[in-house]
Amino acid sequence: MAPPPAVPEADHQDDDDGIPEGTGVDLRVAVRRLKARNTAPGPDGLPGKVWVLASEALGPRLEGLLSALLERGQFPLRWKTGKLVLIRKPGRPADSPSAYRPVVLLDEVSKLFERVIANCLAEHLAGTGPDLAEHQFGFRKRRSTVDAIMRVRALTTGDAVARGGGCFGGVSRHRQLHALELH
Repeated sequence: MAPPPAVPEADHQDDDDGIPEGTGVDLRVAVRRLKARNTAPGPDGLPGKVWVLASEALGPRLEGLLSALLERGQFPLRWKTGKLVLIRKPGRPADSPSAYRPVVLLDEVSKLFERVIANCLAEHLAGTGPDLAEHQFGFRKRRSTVDAIMRVRALTTGDAVARGGGCFGGVSRHRQLHALELH
């Protein structure tokens, strides 16, 4: 595997464009999530387990690269190049285009960098703000689908119903549930 291309220098007028204070690349958090997953490798052919095993030796260099990319606001185009795989849906005729689900496999290093970015954003929003809404469950630490379901349940039973509350609606998108209490 060839090393990723060097990151070109970027001109910054001030330090406001850099990584927010107190936010750094914590590769251990991103690598820990790779341990729990068994996914197919992307175009580079390296499964996540390889990154887990190599993280001790490569960790400091990879953290330096990811920090530089964050500081410059860059995401290597090569890391966004995927391998398209068609997975056949059960019970559909093989000659039908709708019988296949397209899946794009990305390199694990790309997924690592995405997790680092997500962690930096979450830390910044929680620490510096503006913080996310209290009733938002996606993109929040220590919030799960179960918490969202319990919130919906609380809105549709018990006190909410006893108050003679109005209507209730729910919106689900990408495994996140947003509960709306309408008055």
